[in-house]
Amino acid sequence: MIRKFRESYRFSGGLEQAVVDLVRTGCAGSGSGVRQLASRLIRTVPPEISDPAAFAASLQEAMRAGVESAGLRFVAEDLPVEAGTDLPLVSIDDTPDSDGLVLNSFNASELAEIVEERRRVDELLRSGVRLTGTVLLCGPPGVGKTMTARWLAAEVGVPLVAIDLSSLVSSFLGTTGRNLRSVFDFAGKRPCVLLLDEFDALAKRRDDDTDVGELKRIVNVLLAELDRWPNSNLLVAATNHRHLLDPAVDRRFDRIITLSLPDVRERGAILCHLAKSARLDLAPILEVAAAATSGMTGADLVGLWNGVRRRAALRGEDLGRMLLTEIGQRGPHQGKARDQLCRAMADQLGFSNRQIATYTGVSHPTVAAALLRTRSSE
Repeated sequence: MIRKFRESYRFSGGLEQAVVDLVRTGCAGSGSGVRQLASRLIRTVPPEISDPAAFAASLQEAMRAGVESAGLRFVAEDLPVEAGTDLPLVSIDDTPDSDGLVLNSFNASELAEIVEERRRVDELLRSGVRLTGTVLLCGPPGVGKTMTARWLAAEVGVPLVAIDLSSLVSSFLGTTGRNLRSVFDFAGKRPCVLLLDEFDALAKRRDDDTDVGELKRIVNVLLAELDRWPNSNLLVAATNHRHLLDPAVDRRFDRIITLSLPDVRERGAILCHLAKSARLDLAPILEVAAAATSGMTGADLVGLWNGVRRRAALRGEDLGRMLLTEIGQRGPHQGKARDQLCRAMADQLGFSNRQIATYTGVSHPTVAAALLRTRSSE
């Protein structure tokens, strides 16, 4: 029977449970399982730990030592380099961190399946089922494609190998194709997740009349390498522009996952994670913030939060009120969305019309009219 790992150790008694899980997994001889549990402990530090930052740093150092002793670490001398420049074609993250990744239930379920496959390889092989070896992540900028690749590497317990496009793509004919082969050969040496970010820069449609043939050569090399990629390792490609990809690319991927903008629940989860990391309890304000940030990506929310924290610290002001001010300035300035923001401030925070007017930058009669509209529509 396969025992599933806990999603979080951030609960009373979590440290005790983590020790039990680590001992059980270690005694079973699963090094990758221990690394997966350690990664989860870093992301969800139990409340019994007095200094979460120091605890996480110690775990990461222990994981790095384990990776090196297990032969999973890539040494600098082994890195593929561009001919004539010695610039590395990839970067290596031995202990990838995906703390704060929030996805919808469908995407999360697909990714969990990929991880479960890696834990139950023998069962799949006995059934004659091929493992997921290649994944294409699509979606607008900032929705978490790169973080998802880090999450997969952390959960599987292997290093993340990411291509460096600035070195990989060369102005010399034929060089980019050779660089690409070098990266694929390198990534196949040891267990890892290979990340091809900005994939559309490599796999663009081969119908450009201005192309002298180099683009076609690159895509042909890429397709050949994808065909021979071993499913013992995991390749993740990420693109903001799936429509630019060559039509032959899709069938080379075992899974194509589209990440979308976070909904109100997911935005709330992202903001709650940011607040917990800062050890702040702003639950009612975060509910308002989640409702008022429709259309924002996860990266947008992180940028908003970091900016508010920075300004609050510099000005010596309350972070919650600073967040509301920022939301009022950035948020909807008219229509139903603004009415709902005013209603949320009134109902969830108990603000008066004048207080709401201060935060949203409108007159208090406008606030009164907005509240009247939302209540009359019930």
